[in-house]
Amino acid sequence: MQYALHTIQVNQSNDLEQSSMASNPKAKKDFSHPIYKEISLKNGEINKLNKLELIEKLNDLKLDTDNGSKEVMRTRLKAHVKKQMLSEAGLELEDKSTYNCPFDYLLVIDFEATCQRENTDDYIHEIIEFPVVMLNAKTLKVDGEFHSFCKPVLHPKLSSFCTELTGITQEQVDSSETFPVVFQKFEDWLKEKKLGSEATFAIVTHGPWDIICFLHVQCALSEIQFPDYAKKYINIRNLYSNFYKTRRLKINQMLEQLGMSFHGREHSGLADSRNIKRILVRLLKDGCIVAFNAFFTPSQSNSPPNKRKGAKKERNKTFIPEKRTTEKEGSN
Repeated sequence: MQYALHTIQVNQSNDLEQSSMASNPKAKKDFSHPIYKEISLKNGEINKLNKLELIEKLNDLKLDTDNGSKEVMRTRLKAHVKKQMLSEAGLELEDKSTYNCPFDYLLVIDFEATCQRENTDDYIHEIIEFPVVMLNAKTLKVDGEFHSFCKPVLHPKLSSFCTELTGITQEQVDSSETFPVVFQKFEDWLKEKKLGSEATFAIVTHGPWDIICFLHVQCALSEIQFPDYAKKYINIRNLYSNFYKTRRLKINQMLEQLGMSFHGREHSGLADSRNIKRILVRLLKDGCIVAFNAFFTPSQSNSPPNKRKGAKKERNKTFIPEKRTTEKEGSN
C-alpha cells in the first residue's frame, strides 16, 4: 500500500508543479496595463446596478441569471466583462482553456463519520462513508465516482443520532470493509483513473473538517500514512465566500444563493459531494480561479474543533487525542 501511495504522490507533485506554472493567469498578465484601470471603473458601475438591472444586463449578454442572489449575478457580470475587455485589448492568455483551473480533475469528497448527539472532547470519529465525485475540470462533466461505506472499529454500533443525521444504517456498516481496506480500494481507483500519474487532481471539500477531523484522525487510527495529496486541498466554503463576496455558507445556503436547490438527502456523503460538485461547476463557469486555498498541518488537530474558530459544530466533528482510546460508544 505504501509503495503505491508513494508513486501517486511523487507523480502528482511533479505534474502539478508544471501544470500550476503553466496555468497561473497572474504570472502572464501585466497589471500595469491601462486596461485594468478601465476594468476597475467598469466594476464600479456594475456595483451600482440593482438586481433587476443586473438580470437585464445578464439576459442581454445571454448569461445565466438562475434566480441567483445579487452578489452572485454581480460577480458573474464582472467576470464576463473583464474577460471581454482583456480580449479586446489583446491580453487574452495564450492558454485558451475555458475554465481557470490548473488541474485536470477535481475530486469532491464529503466524509460521514460516527457521532453522538453530544460529543465529548476525546470522542474519536471514524469514517463510515467514503464518497468521491470526479469532476473533469476541462469539460465540467463527471467522469467517475468512488463510493463505499466503512465498518467502524472503536464504535461498531452506530448511535441513533448518527443514523438519523446521515441516513447510514447499522446493516450498511456491518456489511462493509474496515477503513484500511476501503482506503486501498480508493488508492486502486486513483491508479485505475490514472490520477496522479497521467492526470493531475486536487481534493475539494466543504470546509477543513473532512481533512483535519476525519481523514487525518482516521489515518492515525488505522496506522496509515496520511497522503501527501491531502495536505493541500481546495476549501470550497472559503472559495465561494471570497469569490462572491459573501459570508461563509453551508452547502444548501450556497445552492440557494445560486438559485438551485439541494438534490438528495442532506448529510448523505454522496449526496453532499454531488451537490458540492454542482456549486463547483457554477464557480468555474463564473470565472473563479479554482486552485489550492487550504493547507493541512498536524498542529491543526491538537485542539477540539469546538475550541477552534469557525468550528463546524453541527457536524459533530472532533480532533485526534494525544492517546487513542478503545472505549465503546455509550448507548443513546
